[in-house]
Amino acid sequence: MTKELQALRSRVESLETENETLKRRVEIQSDQIDKLEDRVDKDDQTRTDLAKNTSEAKSAAEEAKEIACSASAKACQVEAMLEESESDKTTSETPQLPGDVEPSTSPLDFFANCRQYKVKKRFIDERSEQNTYRALLVATRWEEFATKRSTGDGVFFTRDDVRQALTAIMGEQPHGTTITRVLEAMSELGGSDLEERTRQVSPKQPPKEILTMDLETATGLLEDRYCHLDLLEEGVTSAGGVTPVVTQSEARTA
Repeated sequence: MTKELQALRSRVESLETENETLKRRVEIQSDQIDKLEDRVDKDDQTRTDLAKNTSEAKSAAEEAKEIACSASAKACQVEAMLEESESDKTTSETPQLPGDVEPSTSPLDFFANCRQYKVKKRFIDERSEQNTYRALLVATRWEEFATKRSTGDGVFFTRDDVRQALTAIMGEQPHGTTITRVLEAMSELGGSDLEERTRQVSPKQPPKEILTMDLETATGLLEDRYCHLDLLEEGVTSAGGVTPVVTQSEARTA
């Protein structure tokens, strides 16, 4: 019995020693875990700061790009005005175009060919005309959403075409009222470039209203021919709520 008791005491002492060793090991590992967690938190904060700095740098770069583009545009415009004043001393209320730049044929053609950064700012930020800007986007994406004429000389937009285009632009199904207002805005912007007509596939189907434009007009919306000119600068005379559109060699408003 004495031997067994001594053996048990020895075993208990051994277990207590092991227990102390395990406690110290746990404490050490706990400290290591705390240090690793602190490092992870610092790394996460570093990544967050880097992402924020990257976003700010990107915004600053875009703003700098716009400032540079605007400065270049103003230089081109001043040069064009000087050339114009040398050949013709008459003045106009609307911006003059350099001789090698084709005039626009409608507000739609004008705005489609300006820098979209300025167009968006004009319609959305300054005038809250969201549907007018959407109308412009729909018209310029005719290659994706408009129906092509069987003759190949033009395209047209049905109500369903406009619905599909708005779904892509807005990221959701548009309300019926939105479609109607965008169609009205397209018609108003398009002038004679975007004509209202009816289309009837068969005598059994009711005629549908469409907006149609010829291929030359449609391709003209994608030329970006006014992007190097600041024709949407503040202080430009407006007529009827629409920025002046040059439609002839002598400027006039539309």
